[in-house]
Amino acid sequence: MDTLTKTAHFWRKASFGATLSELNSPTPPAVLVRTWLNDRPAIVFPQLNPINTTDRRQVVRMLAQHRREFGKWLLEQMIRAKNPLHEKMVNLWRDHFVVTVSKVRFSLLLVDYEQRLRQYAFGDFQELLWQVTSSPAMLVYLDNVQNRRGNINENFSREVMELFTIGRGNYTEKDIQEGARALTGLMIRRDRQRGSATAEFIARRHDPSEKVFLGKRGNFTPENMIEILANHPATPKLLAGKLWKTFAYGNPEPKVIERLVAAYRNNQRSIKAMMEVLFNSPEFYSAKSYRSQLKTPIYFMLGSIRQLGIRAQPERIVAALRTMGQTIYNPPTVKGWADDSGWYTAPSLLARFNLAQAMTGEYEDDNGFGFEGDRYSRSDLVNLLMDGKLDKTLQQASQGLNHREFAALLLASPTHQLV
Repeated sequence: MDTLTKTAHFWRKASFGATLSELNSPTPPAVLVRTWLNDRPAIVFPQLNPINTTDRRQVVRMLAQHRREFGKWLLEQMIRAKNPLHEKMVNLWRDHFVVTVSKVRFSLLLVDYEQRLRQYAFGDFQELLWQVTSSPAMLVYLDNVQNRRGNINENFSREVMELFTIGRGNYTEKDIQEGARALTGLMIRRDRQRGSATAEFIARRHDPSEKVFLGKRGNFTPENMIEILANHPATPKLLAGKLWKTFAYGNPEPKVIERLVAAYRNNQRSIKAMMEVLFNSPEFYSAKSYRSQLKTPIYFMLGSIRQLGIRAQPERIVAALRTMGQTIYNPPTVKGWADDSGWYTAPSLLARFNLAQAMTGEYEDDNGFGFEGDRYSRSDLVNLLMDGKLDKTLQQASQGLNHREFAALLLASPTHQLV
């Protein structure tokens, strides 16, 4: 790769794409990675007003208002991120540790959940897993609020093993049952007046008897179960595959997985250590990694807005994401969003084409977007969106186009859909 291509590739993979100033910055990717992995952005979280009413209609209105405010805040974080790698990592954890606003309902619980993901995004996976497990949002979403001694609910026990840690084939139905017993008593105390809740371990609802879980025997509590899972040999393998697929490409070679797993094991389950190995791997800059996956709707839209400095009304962004089939904190199942092949649908791709036209319009057009086309030369746009290379098809199609039309053409091009 030449320098421009390598820089653009790095920014696409590590963030939501480079702005022109970022693309032209002399700071090498290795320095940026070190800075981002050691930086903890100071985040001002949204202050949602307490509900403070029992009137059903007012509660419904307040919940809708909270969703709008929280949704707007999430979009702003991704578009204006000073540490884009941290932002992309948090987005990965949202897809890994799924909770949905449709089931959790109360955005105050999601604000708490978001704080946990952000604080522990690059830290000890065991601590992150415990923060997720003990969050009111997850306890509601996977029904552990119903899991008590004498009335076992296996939902969270099953999903924490299958999706969050060790993966299928590494546990039995008996392990699910024993894990559920270990998780009994971890519940929430609701504050319906405020529309919030706190996690609470209620000893009288916990099954204190001996359990046999993943070959280990003991009077396991929820914390014990999480410790066993975080230190199971299958867990870093599952995480390594997820990280590599998100930041490089799918189906990584065994040697790649082995390097990331070793970083996990040798550094007290550190996600940061795994990411350092990932970005320093030669395979990260290989031809196999280059534009290897289709951008998700969130990536396509927010990345385009960020790269070109497009002004956008939050309501318009939310509506567009809904049209393309992806809204934050509302994936279709506990398994999260589809992989990149799942976005190859005619409606989704048509929506991208239409959005490319809309996003490069004038703000006065009242379509919710505003693009200052005269800020960029044609070569700027080619460097930003095409890594400095314009194929013959785009060269022919771009003849006679003004700056706005040219930008729309590049945003809608097959090349720009890939990360």
